[in-house]
Amino acid sequence: MLLLLMPLAGIGFLIKYVLIPGIQRNERYGSDVELEFLGLTRHQWGSIHLIISVVFLVLLLLHVILHWKMIVGIFKRMIPNKTLRAISATLIGTVGFLLIAFPLFVKPEVITRESLHLNRKFRQESYDATTRGRIRNEDAPSPSSPDKQGRALAESIFADHEVNGSQTLQFVARKYGIPVEKLATDLGIPASKAGEKVGRLRKQYAFTMNDLRRSILTICSSFDKDTLELPVTPG
Repeated sequence: MLLLLMPLAGIGFLIKYVLIPGIQRNERYGSDVELEFLGLTRHQWGSIHLIISVVFLVLLLLHVILHWKMIVGIFKRMIPNKTLRAISATLIGTVGFLLIAFPLFVKPEVITRESLHLNRKFRQESYDATTRGRIRNEDAPSPSSPDKQGRALAESIFADHEVNGSQTLQFVARKYGIPVEKLATDLGIPASKAGEKVGRLRKQYAFTMNDLRRSILTICSSFDKDTLELPVTPG
């Protein structure tokens, strides 16, 4: 149990302070990198952490079973009153069960912070307040000139948003308001695989995260030159 407890703490420190999450990683190393240790990402180390935790709990339960008589004897000396002892044992068992099993009964809160930030940033930099989501025709580049404005707007969308391997291709497309089929085709991925995580698809279809970012940028900048629509998330 001691040998398991040490790597539990060590992997926790590794995930927290070395394989840092997206925002901290971007600030320290830039937005085009992924962090690994021994070929494993922070999410894979998190899976190892979970496996070690389960083994540790099994050994802990075995430890309690093998020392049950000693535990009961100590408990009786600590709480001589039989009724109070029964109440204490019930409370300890109930609280312990809830603390270990609560993740099985809760649902995550879905917060669309990135989409809200996207809409706010884009409105501030690119949109006329009266049209609420459109750039006037006279502000768009002429058909004969390169679509520099569209690319600049796409880059402004792209700048503050992170794409990582734990997200699905469908999630990425929805976040940027682009067709998932078009994004999958551009990367050479079957559209039926859009529900899988980017990290897994990247290994199967040999594209890089930079390739994904370039595809997003290209698709965003290919919007109609007369009316460049803002990707809006419902709600």
